[in-house]
Amino acid sequence: MSSSVPFTTSPTCSIPSERLYISYFSPDSPENCAFLVKLWNTEEFIKTSGRTGIDTPEKASNFLRNRVHADYARNNYGIFLVSLKPNENATLSESTPIGTVSLMKGDSPDSYLAPDIGYAILPEETGKGYATEAAVALLEYARKELGVDSAFGFCAREDRHSARVLEKIGFEFRGEKKLKVFGGKESSVYVLPGMSQDLSVYNLHD
Repeated sequence: MSSSVPFTTSPTCSIPSERLYISYFSPDSPENCAFLVKLWNTEEFIKTSGRTGIDTPEKASNFLRNRVHADYARNNYGIFLVSLKPNENATLSESTPIGTVSLMKGDSPDSYLAPDIGYAILPEETGKGYATEAAVALLEYARKELGVDSAFGFCAREDRHSARVLEKIGFEFRGEKKLKVFGGKESSVYVLPGMSQDLSVYNLHD
């Protein structure tokens, strides 16, 4: 990754947890690009998140370079790769990509003033607690290293899997709201404990 991008921390760093590594995506990695295409074109991902149009490694590379790295440069966070360790002492390079975890915040003034947490795990690896573990690790890193003390969690009312993950990582349910940032789509809204009861202070209005 280019050293000219003003990351707060090294873009080559990774966040370890008990079973996982959370790391920056590289647009120059054929493996990273191929994995993103695989994950984002699974039936399960399309059902919950829709089609992204990222269906070739070349498109994935362009997306990572132009969009994901723009988020890294602006916020020092964005979409991260989640890799599974084959054993507790394994290195990142020895680990296998199984999903993504993200903190996302758009440009002001239209964005919310707190990022939202997101995750996607390959279908064959779901139900094993990896999304919860990755989300906890990323939030802890963001709190300690980047000073992020507020975050949203959004999911469709019928998406009980995502809701359970948000509940497991300690988020509080704050009702159903129409999200202007997502075209007025109605969503269940979860927040980190300690956030204001008045969500308009984060630019999220009823």
